[in-house]
Amino acid sequence: MTDTPDQNRADPIEDARLEALARYSLTSEPEQDFDDIVAMAAEICDVPVALVNIVEAERQFFKARIGIDISETPRDVSICQFAIREDVPFIIPDARRDPRFADNPFVTAEPGIRFYAGFPLVTRDGHALGTLCVIDHEPRTLDAQQIRMLRILARQAMSQIELGAALEKSRAAHAEAERLRAGQHEIAMEMTHRVKNTLAIVQSIVAQTLRRSPDVEQARKAIDARLLTLARAQDVLTRSALDDIDVRALISAALGPHMQGENDPRFVLSGPPLLLGARQALGLALGLHELATNATKYGALSQTGGTIALTWNGADAACTLEWAERGGPRVEVPTERGFGSTLIERIVAGYFEGEARLTFDPEGVHFTLSGRARRPETRS
Repeated sequence: MTDTPDQNRADPIEDARLEALARYSLTSEPEQDFDDIVAMAAEICDVPVALVNIVEAERQFFKARIGIDISETPRDVSICQFAIREDVPFIIPDARRDPRFADNPFVTAEPGIRFYAGFPLVTRDGHALGTLCVIDHEPRTLDAQQIRMLRILARQAMSQIELGAALEKSRAAHAEAERLRAGQHEIAMEMTHRVKNTLAIVQSIVAQTLRRSPDVEQARKAIDARLLTLARAQDVLTRSALDDIDVRALISAALGPHMQGENDPRFVLSGPPLLLGARQALGLALGLHELATNATKYGALSQTGGTIALTWNGADAACTLEWAERGGPRVEVPTERGFGSTLIERIVAGYFEGEARLTFDPEGVHFTLSGRARRPETRS
């Protein structure tokens, strides 16, 4: 018989987890954002089954699923109930050879689980509500790149859950006043667009990087770096709740991995408070990542004495941003433009409804952006 947790024994940790789960009021009602997440997980790992799974006291239900017809199962046959007790991904290369699961009915019969990998969906206070999991009918494993990408998608799923919970709290708090209900609609739309825009950016990054990379390994490394940058920007947005994000906080998050501490003398940051919307913040974070990566490989950050001046300004709805490298090797104009250049010039400019220009001056790479942003006084 499968070794399952003793649900009759007092377990303060499980009690606290179930109490946290109840606060989210999750249902099995399908949502496109979660469907997109499981579709991407299945594609990244090349598996037939992927699930966003929520583990309750007596059952588990699938918030999103691909490759399986059922929408819930009893908890006592759940593999995910083991995954939520781990701080690391719970990976079973071959369930038939694992004594904990060899006689599980979902292993011995339909759907014939052999390989399983579960990534906990963890709240800010450390409670695992369920998992993002991938399943195969054949024994196998995951490589390091796939594991990192699934971690990112699990965080995106948890961010969507957190945003949904915040939406419900906002609805309850503003139910008594028509003016606040009107504001609530705007909040709900912002939440929905934030997550959908993030997933659209992820899909574009994966597709464009695979299309333009000469080999799979290089593509995986580029995708990994870009998605991690996106995740850091999303973390900043999530911590800011419903408010827009100040450009300086966004820059610190995007450039953090490239900086040697908060006061890195190679970076000179200068500009007034300037608020960015969610799409602008995510797009600018990716653009800054591409600029900093290029500077580390070929530009001002590749040798001692190189500096980057990053300045911005804003008046009314208009804004400008400038990246200027100095002190690096002599710059040569590239013969071809890759996805990074396209992202920096066209995609970022589109998010700001403006224009962007990337020039390769001999003294250093220069990037300018002009467009529209939020004003600090618009914060409610």
